[in-house]
Amino acid sequence: MPTHTIAVTGFKNSGKTRVVEALTLELTKRGFTVGTIKHTADDITFDTPGKDTARHREAGSRVTAILQEDHAALFLDQHLTLQQAAQKLGPVDYLIVEGFKSKDTQARIIVPREDSELDTLRNGLEIAVVKVPESRFSLETDLPVFVLDEVSRLADAVVARAFPLLPGIDCHTCGYPDCKTMGAALLTGESEITQCVGYRNDFILKVNDVDVPLGGFTRTALQNVVQGFIKSLKGGNDPHKIQLEFEAE
Repeated sequence: MPTHTIAVTGFKNSGKTRVVEALTLELTKRGFTVGTIKHTADDITFDTPGKDTARHREAGSRVTAILQEDHAALFLDQHLTLQQAAQKLGPVDYLIVEGFKSKDTQARIIVPREDSELDTLRNGLEIAVVKVPESRFSLETDLPVFVLDEVSRLADAVVARAFPLLPGIDCHTCGYPDCKTMGAALLTGESEITQCVGYRNDFILKVNDVDVPLGGFTRTALQNVVQGFIKSLKGGNDPHKIQLEFEAE
């Protein structure tokens, strides 16, 4: 999972992509590796009709890839959560996601077109507001405000305050009622990411090579069941590290 995640959020044609582009360039210039994910509600075509990969998919392939010397594209005909997509991107220093207005599992930057949109876009996890040149936003807010050409200062805020992507399962194991409240506590320094079950390494469940976060009760119950079976086996009476892997039918 990425070390830090930030969402750039706003309504259509607010300038979100320009903010993502500027922030990506700045963080990359500083030597960080950056990944991006874009959310869209539009029904768009991801492949070129008639090309080989499109024909593979039309024939029934659920997963199709095209590889070049320095580039690769992977087409998955299935739904992915933000957390699953982030894992498939592999290790990066910063993940910047564009859109995802309803998600409350990461810190966010708001890009409003006008003042009336600010309260609608706020969820308590925002670290900054960005005003693009054509925006009618008046700059009146209690949040830190940056204009688009202040990307260096914006990047400073991201480096200082962005936190890892939370699992979004609201399991209460961290001591907070939901991931949103946990995220708000991370922003104020009242909590540590190691309180989250998604970032504890003592019990890990992977399904199809993707981490599956477990709530406290489920995690404890599954751990106890596995340990109970292991201890009943010859040579398993004193387990310190258990690894279990099998192909599901």
